[in-house]
Amino acid sequence: MVISKKNSLMSIRPALSPLTIVYLGLILWRDFFYRIDVFPKRKLSCVVISIGNISSGGTGKTPMVISLAKSFKKAGKSVAVLSRGYGRKSSGSLLVTDGYSKPPDWRLCGDEPALMAMALKGVPIIVDKNRFRGGSFLIKHFNPDIILLDDGFQHFSISRNIDIVLINSGDFQHDHRLLPLGRLREPWSCARRADLIFLTKTNLKKPSDYITRKIKQLNVPFFSSTISAISVLSSINEETRSIKNLSGRRVLALSAIGDPGGFHSLIKKTGATIIESLIYQDHHTYTKNDWKIIKETKEGVDADLILTTEKDLLKLEAFSGDVPIHAIRISLNIEDQGFQTIRSFIDKIEIIN
Repeated sequence: MVISKKNSLMSIRPALSPLTIVYLGLILWRDFFYRIDVFPKRKLSCVVISIGNISSGGTGKTPMVISLAKSFKKAGKSVAVLSRGYGRKSSGSLLVTDGYSKPPDWRLCGDEPALMAMALKGVPIIVDKNRFRGGSFLIKHFNPDIILLDDGFQHFSISRNIDIVLINSGDFQHDHRLLPLGRLREPWSCARRADLIFLTKTNLKKPSDYITRKIKQLNVPFFSSTISAISVLSSINEETRSIKNLSGRRVLALSAIGDPGGFHSLIKKTGATIIESLIYQDHHTYTKNDWKIIKETKEGVDADLILTTEKDLLKLEAFSGDVPIHAIRISLNIEDQGFQTIRSFIDKIEIIN
């Protein structure tokens, strides 16, 4: 079962085509004005690494930010995260955490910054639509060596030292049309702006010949990363349990993320069986009526448990007292050569400075 507010793309494609042309025009004019400095770029006084994509979600930006932050801290660097805070119910600058304080309600800062705050210790996180203002706050109060700019590839107003672009290995050719016909935020050729490309979730779906060929044509260094299910939790703050507990279980898969197919593949790798699935739009805010449908679906298919993502568990805990819900905790793993390449970029920047 699938729940979505999206209409059938095939049926409305003729009506969307003019919108795609308008969208492309806006992108090209924006890029042109930044290239000729009509729109200024401002620079922060530390290394800025942007983690972004050219598609509308599902590439694994949040796990990548978490993985890089942990890796840099382990290497002795002080790190901070700067995010827009998509969908938040607040405005201006909002400090999500100083690295140790508990984040505010996810509605105020956005679901992904709240999740990052719970996953990262000793890493300040701020959300601000004005990235320069947010970055300046981080430098003034925390003086980090590195700021990770979450979802910053299309945000030209702040300079960055390294642009990392993530591409989902499970993408199909039909995904690579411009919005709203497809999932691309900008033309594929714009990925050439990247310094590094990471093909993500390669253990869940082997990249198609199309994806492999397109990436090679960009002539940008590219590496692989994988996603692993490392544990299970039934509360966002509780101790985790072994992932082996899922083996042989009949589950209702529930998600509101950019890549539900990848989540389903991950579940199957744990040995669990998906007997039904509920899919909501990315960043969906669950309601009481949603929870009623979820419970009825679980009972109707006689599932052993409801299995979701950490991001969804964060938003569902308010409803799940009467029916337990479990989430998979994941880890994004970067191949060693990819991380070493990032480190070499940073070393060159520090030598120049």
